[in-house]
Amino acid sequence: MKRKLFPFAGLVLSSMFTTQIYAQDYQPLLVQSGFNADVIANGVGSSASSTNNDVDGVSYAFVSRDFQLTAASPALTYGLPVNGIINSVVGSTSGLSYQMASYSSNNSLRLQNTNDNGTLLFSNPLSASTVYMLATGGSGDCTVNVDVNFTDNTSQTFTGIGITDWYYGSNYAIQGIGRINITNDNLESGYGTDPRLYQIPLIINPTNLSRTIKSVTVTKSGTGGIPNIFAFAADAYNPCGAPTNITATTTMNNATLSWAVPASGAPSSGYQYYYSTSPTPPTATTTPSGVVPSGNSVTLNSLTTGQTYYFWVRSSCGSSSYSFWKMKQFAPGQISTTYTIGDINTEYNFGPDTSTSTNCAGTVSVNVPAGYKIVSTDVSYTMTTASNGWMSEQRSLLVCSTNGTAESSVNSGAGQNGGTFSYNRTGLTIANNLTGTVNFDLRAWRTYGGSDCSTDYNKVDNGTFTVTITVQPLALATSEVNAKEKERIAYPNPFIDTLYIEKAENVNKAVITDPSGIVVKTAENPSSSLFLGGIKSGMYILTLTMKDGSVKSMKTIKK
Repeated sequence: MKRKLFPFAGLVLSSMFTTQIYAQDYQPLLVQSGFNADVIANGVGSSASSTNNDVDGVSYAFVSRDFQLTAASPALTYGLPVNGIINSVVGSTSGLSYQMASYSSNNSLRLQNTNDNGTLLFSNPLSASTVYMLATGGSGDCTVNVDVNFTDNTSQTFTGIGITDWYYGSNYAIQGIGRINITNDNLESGYGTDPRLYQIPLIINPTNLSRTIKSVTVTKSGTGGIPNIFAFAADAYNPCGAPTNITATTTMNNATLSWAVPASGAPSSGYQYYYSTSPTPPTATTTPSGVVPSGNSVTLNSLTTGQTYYFWVRSSCGSSSYSFWKMKQFAPGQISTTYTIGDINTEYNFGPDTSTSTNCAGTVSVNVPAGYKIVSTDVSYTMTTASNGWMSEQRSLLVCSTNGTAESSVNSGAGQNGGTFSYNRTGLTIANNLTGTVNFDLRAWRTYGGSDCSTDYNKVDNGTFTVTITVQPLALATSEVNAKEKERIAYPNPFIDTLYIEKAENVNKAVITDPSGIVVKTAENPSSSLFLGGIKSGMYILTLTMKDGSVKSMKTIKK
């Protein structure tokens, strides 16, 4: 029996793998009020100074990755994400995320005694087909009753909803986040797999799909552990089905955008589309750039090579009924190459880092056209287990072997079970400014099973390792350079941990989103420095709402 581990090819022009679009429309439900306990230690100082309660009734609380007992204490390698964004690892809800409340205020609805209850009010009411609750049980399994409350003052009740103890349970959204004893500040890593927060689906009745959810009331309904409710998300409902699976095929100056017809069928009035160089999404009342009365594709001409564009499309179901906008990011002048020689071996290594080499890397080459240079790199691939391998034992790293530059961190899979894990990373800067033939190595390892290189236990699947570069002319016109400089609203770009906002005194709100539109950081009345140390490397969009009502946006890259 397997033992638990210690904690520790052709060239095409396209913009595949830039942004994954899902049939669902997952939205975090943002809690405006209702939490009654702070059970997450954060910042510098004793855990008791940044909490007012425990999770389990016996002095244990969660911990944020930025927690330090003193300023000289080593940084944690586990804990809840500093930005409070929980990207669920539940396979059936890929793309779903939760927004935790501030770790410096009440962040849990903690229900210690039978019939204890509380109501969490949402700041972004919406209609949904499924509501997802992020919760855990302290000191044992527990049960709750949940009332989903609508704006018309009706409710849908769910009784006897089970919440698993925070150790060892299944259907978790996140695991391996550690804990701390708030009476003596003893930290526990949970061996890299515990404690856990669980994802609990609440399916909305068909008769309630058009109703708007305003709040959720949770009541402890029996004995057992202590329920802790941390966040909610939803699969937003719209009777007008949205297009899915948007793809972009580009040349140096043109792009053809295509999409799949909604599962409910082609919309009666075709589609509307909108595109811009700004990531600011269109609203329900935005004038579209054009319409597609029939078919499911459109070609955009006379585009700028290397410029990032944002394309949205929505179904038009007649009588002013529209689906949600769906977005695809692309750039004219993208070149892809795929490794097709066979499965790529993994090499056994319990703890590879960004400087670790391998005897069995998969290599692809991309030819940059004359007169152009690389300004961005994307990569995608899948890794599949074999024998008794786990997805969580997968490790991988993309290296530009032409200049010896590697990604800033090794990538890991998730799940203590077999299966296939997908990897997609965009906006990498490892090959920027290179010309001619550029080579990339995918180094892949496994932390369990056998020795040296093999496809036993874990492997990179043949035909899935694809590198996509975005190119730009070597010399931009002076007017274009000046225009780009005038557009700067924050610096440096790329950045490491902190973005500095120009004229922050004029900014009302700063929002950082990933390319799919998921909010990863919000700051009201921000200072000139915006700390983003808790987010992963990659491309993000900074949107500033100014005090005069105007909105400014820019693309930025975290190293």
